[in-house]
Amino acid sequence: MRMLAVLLLLSSGVCAATPGSPSLECLLARHTESRGGRHAIEAVRRIQMDITITEPTYSADGRYVATRDGEMRIDVRVGGERVFTEALDQGRTWSRAQGDTAAAVPGSDAGAAALRHGVESPLKLFGLHEMQSRGHRLRYAGRVTVDGVEYYVVEATLDDGCQTTYYLNPTTWLIERERQYRPLHVDINPTPEWIETTFEDYRTVAGVQYPYRKVERRVATGQVLITTTVRSIAINPPLDAVLFRQP
Repeated sequence: MRMLAVLLLLSSGVCAATPGSPSLECLLARHTESRGGRHAIEAVRRIQMDITITEPTYSADGRYVATRDGEMRIDVRVGGERVFTEALDQGRTWSRAQGDTAAAVPGSDAGAAALRHGVESPLKLFGLHEMQSRGHRLRYAGRVTVDGVEYYVVEATLDDGCQTTYYLNPTTWLIERERQYRPLHVDINPTPEWIETTFEDYRTVAGVQYPYRKVERRVATGQVLITTTVRSIAINPPLDAVLFRQP
């Protein structure tokens, strides 16, 4: 009955007619519809993303894979050579430095939490509309104007207390920005700071909209910290479970 009510709201234009005070339910429905619909989003069980990561001191290629079972792995390569691997296996994390003979080592709890937050992001495997059913909390926090755009703001609190603020574009209904108070690389420097990420170049893959470019900036100065460009996305590729196990 609740979903039927949301559909009736959308078809009647009530959301658009009351832009100052829409319900959270209505915002989630508009956003989900714009991304491709709940059925297309929830059909994503596994994801593989080939990316290019650019930081001020280096550029590297990576392959990120993750599943709805809470597993993920990223292999980072420079010049075709693997320089780093990090993985999450049912809440446990491990990493492996450069070289095929390098031993894999268990990661920190903080590192595992950061990887899990990435898996739970509503722009990879899951949709924003699924967060509450997964034990997280969402709150509509009004509207905020940034760079001339009056965004709808949704605050998310994960079940472990991690908080993220999402900014929904009022025209596309897609997530265009997010803000978090967190370390950039928790196992290198655990000091948190305000980081804003912008999401750009949305494209449709398997019926779902994904951003092909994201830029992370230091809020205090506007400095660009990391730019990630997606080269390709594969939905539900075959992934052997051994991929996530610590060697």
